[in-house]
Amino acid sequence: MAEAGGGGGRNGRKINEEGKLVMKIGIDIGGSHIGIGLIRGQEIIAKKEKDFNREERKNLEIVILKVIQEKIEELLRENAVTIGEIERIGVAAPGTIANGVVVKAGNLKIENFDLLSALKKLYQNPLQIRNDGKCAALAEKKFGAMKNYEDCVFLNIGTGIGGAAFLGGKLLEPKRYSGFEFGHMVLNQGGRLCSCGKQGCFEAYSSVKALKMKVTQTLDMDSDISGRYLREELLIKEEARVKEDVDVFLEYLKTGVGNLIDIFEPEVICFGGSFAYYEGHRIWKQLLEKLQERNATFNGGKLPAIVSAQLKNDAGMVGAVI
Repeated sequence: MAEAGGGGGRNGRKINEEGKLVMKIGIDIGGSHIGIGLIRGQEIIAKKEKDFNREERKNLEIVILKVIQEKIEELLRENAVTIGEIERIGVAAPGTIANGVVVKAGNLKIENFDLLSALKKLYQNPLQIRNDGKCAALAEKKFGAMKNYEDCVFLNIGTGIGGAAFLGGKLLEPKRYSGFEFGHMVLNQGGRLCSCGKQGCFEAYSSVKALKMKVTQTLDMDSDISGRYLREELLIKEEARVKEDVDVFLEYLKTGVGNLIDIFEPEVICFGGSFAYYEGHRIWKQLLEKLQERNATFNGGKLPAIVSAQLKNDAGMVGAVI
């Protein structure tokens, strides 16, 4: 779609050939929050976010739809845009997605939620729903840290672990379900119970949520803390007390990432989700050291590039409308 140059468009905003504003709405539903942005290209013009509290997590299907409506109304009103000027609404949703239905999202405790049909009752705009890991990966491939690579693995680590893979520059997409549930490969048979119902999953050991749960348990404190507080306060000030928890987290993270390197032999691995904010942190440096150990990967030697998502936690929102 062509865009008019210069100052053409309402209030200097870009327009397409039909004179309509080139605006989209991207919605990113996470395990603990929802983000909604007014988007043009890769630019998030404005966004609204909300964290789910414990009470809201008990009835998330209703809460999600309510928050989407409320936040879209706020965005449009505050930015003087009408819903008719929105070219597309895209949703990045966790778990298995098939034909607009959230078939299974373990961290949200949701099954067979027909989100697409529910949104069609509210909006006449073109709608699309895709797995959140794929959305974030598409954004990073088109606009971000993976744009100069052909063979890529995107690893979304936050409340859960998901992702995507590109070979020859093309996103790999299964025909049945969304697939690439990297977080649910079993690394420890009979180990920790995962939200998916299996035991010993990668996600149960190396998601940021898993790290938060173990660290707060060790420190005998409420687990309902922000990822930023965990990263910037607890893991630094309480480093000695939580060393064992961090070591277990990193050992499984090394194993999971090593498996992905052995399977895909990518040119780059990009970390997204809240783990993208760990770049430069002691944990990030320790992971790189572990991946360079002799038997961390089958072929050893030179690792692929290890990068963090340039769009950070906004990648899913941007990718939802690609």
